[in-house]
Amino acid sequence: MLNMTTFTRGFVLRSAAALIILGSLTACGDGSVAVVASTPPAITQLPLALTRVGPQAVQVDWGDDPYVYTFDVLRDGNLLATVNTLSVIDNTVLFNGTYCYQVQGYDATGLLIAATDTGCITIVP
Repeated sequence: MLNMTTFTRGFVLRSAAALIILGSLTACGDGSVAVVASTPPAITQLPLALTRVGPQAVQVDWGDDPYVYTFDVLRDGNLLATVNTLSVIDNTVLFNGTYCYQVQGYDATGLLIAATDTGCITIVP
């Protein structure tokens, strides 16, 4: 280091210090990345009521949750309607058929936060 200029000597010393610092940072821990998992919110249980309201119509009613933005009404596991009310009339049922309904409530971000159990009704003539 005797024949180096002040600039060169400062550069070499700063580079060496940077290597030491970087080396000590990579030596911290076992090199694995910590992952913080968020716990999904508990799903609020909503009551469900099925009422025959016509020869071939079923009214599906459910309870409210103040945090729900929209509800998906499922019939036999398939989407029947997406609504922001607490009731739907399904007038597409047929005699001698059994239909099972479930309602799922989603917040404004699309996260499932409320649901009913599945309830079934049989339409007889």
